[in-house]
Amino acid sequence: MSRRTLRTSVIILLALALLATLTTAAPARAQARTRCFPETGYCVSGPILNYWERNGGLAVFGYPITEQRTETVEGIWTGPVQWFERDRLEDHSNEGLGILAGRLGARVLELQARPWQSLPAPAGIPHACRFFVETRHTLCGPFLRYWERNGGLMRFGYPISEPRIETVEDWTGTVQYFERRRMEYHTELAGTPYEVLLGLLGRDVVYARGVLSCEEPIRPVAFDLEARIGESRFRNSLLCPDRVHASVPAAFQPFQHGTMIWLDLGEAGRSIIVVRDAGRPAPEPSYFMTDDKYREGEPLPPASDPPPGLYVPVRGFYKIWYGSRGQGQWIGYGTAPERAERANVQFFGGGGFVVHLLETDQVWIFGPRYNYWEQR
Repeated sequence: MSRRTLRTSVIILLALALLATLTTAAPARAQARTRCFPETGYCVSGPILNYWERNGGLAVFGYPITEQRTETVEGIWTGPVQWFERDRLEDHSNEGLGILAGRLGARVLELQARPWQSLPAPAGIPHACRFFVETRHTLCGPFLRYWERNGGLMRFGYPISEPRIETVEDWTGTVQYFERRRMEYHTELAGTPYEVLLGLLGRDVVYARGVLSCEEPIRPVAFDLEARIGESRFRNSLLCPDRVHASVPAAFQPFQHGTMIWLDLGEAGRSIIVVRDAGRPAPEPSYFMTDDKYREGEPLPPASDPPPGLYVPVRGFYKIWYGSRGQGQWIGYGTAPERAERANVQFFGGGGFVVHLLETDQVWIFGPRYNYWEQR
């Protein structure tokens, strides 16, 4: 073999080796660009992940609440889409447009039967505000500053409402709608980076469309309570149905300033839910759930006799009631004796759960955070 032929063969072999290396490395790099979130059980990858990371990540978009999939959007475009708590990201790479955010501000108003075109226009243009002739709405103060510093027209679109007072789950404050987002002005967070927050519109639209991110509905075999749960003011915060316990042993007792519910969930253990200040706002978390640490025959500290018509609780309720503060001053005496019950219990992926006390047909809905609860 001539020196030239040998040299050519070596070059060809090196090229083949390099090609093989690139071929095997590419899937590894692609796999490394996938991020999974145990909080919701979904992963993000490819161009959508790149856009999510470059443009604010969790604070701006929230967690993914669906897989990436092909959808038809508003009947005019079909392509790869992934839903997040605060947004819908659409991959328009084939059209040379990259990743675009969905028009969720306008969409959520439509789903609430109040299209943006019907919302009141401003009486005038306040000082130091911007007026957008395209939608005939103004943009002022903290919302204007946030809009200008965080992407402006490309990120949020035009304003489609004036600032307005709304109640969003357990918070009431000033909001303003844009084509793609809803901004919320949290005065309780003034002076922090979270003074203006973006609404959870991706989550709201997904659930309004039929809980698209869930593989199955609330289990009707155990509950048949879809209507009552669906009417909850924080249904969207619950996310998808998780484990269910049907017709488990339970107990219930009302108190002067709250309620206790005992549940025996079998292998999952025995728990007590304590609801504070039932029926009115509480200055501290209004419910908590704790293990039932009482053991049959366990000696408990004595309590003084209750006032007429009131009751001292027993067993596990008593142990929590007496506590370190003594004799239930924080929740009062029982207003009725403890009552044996059976219960259906439905847990949700967001951390909340629902308890249906079957004997008295009480439905208690507990949200993901301890200041969320309501009775239906």
